[in-house]
Amino acid sequence: MQEVYMYLHIFHNPSLIRFVLLIFFISIVAPAAVSQDNKLQKKKLNIAVLEFEARGGVSKEDAASLSDAFQGQIIETGEFIVVDRNRIKSILQEQGFQQSEACSQVECIVEVGKILKVEKMFAGTIGKVGKIYTINIQVIDIATAQIEQNKSRRHDGAIEDLLTEIIPELAAEMAKGLTGKEVKVSTGTTGGSSAWVWYTLGGVAVAGGAAAVILSKKNGGNNSTVTPNNQQLPQAPGFP
Repeated sequence: MQEVYMYLHIFHNPSLIRFVLLIFFISIVAPAAVSQDNKLQKKKLNIAVLEFEARGGVSKEDAASLSDAFQGQIIETGEFIVVDRNRIKSILQEQGFQQSEACSQVECIVEVGKILKVEKMFAGTIGKVGKIYTINIQVIDIATAQIEQNKSRRHDGAIEDLLTEIIPELAAEMAKGLTGKEVKVSTGTTGGSSAWVWYTLGGVAVAGGAAAVILSKKNGGNNSTVTPNNQQLPQAPGFP
């Protein structure tokens, strides 16, 4: 009976009730707050992608296009904060480098990375020996001035394959190496081709519908079939 009276006393005591509710609230909210804090601590990395250096057999324009494609794949992962390419070019010019090839050494890359206030820098080279394309991409840690990743590919085929196959593979591998997560990247071939087909079919359908409306108006809404001699076809014979 004493225990019963004790419990009744607790429920009739506002201060004790508030204390119990406070403990309950802390036990529920605190773990959630800690979990949210841990998520905030896992912030996205600030990175920058230098324009890839063109080697023998590869034009500067092709190297620039492939480096743009690589940066696009990195952005698509959604795991990084990526510095705009125009800002990188502006920084290089301010430092006296007219071309990105002039900043291919690790020391220079680290210097630019510090100015951009990024944590990692991507730099690469694309060349061709005979019929074989070679592509090499590195990740440089700005704080330690060390090469964290170095990925290379050789490809015996068209340069377009670098854009649709090799670049997406390298971007996915290097993003995983930095985040520890499996990331998905798109080649931009199948989906784009499919979309183009649907857009074309849709355009044909719209054009066909418009043509039908125009012809209908020209015929004055008369739906009867006319022979080349402007004579109507005879009515079908009735059944007995």
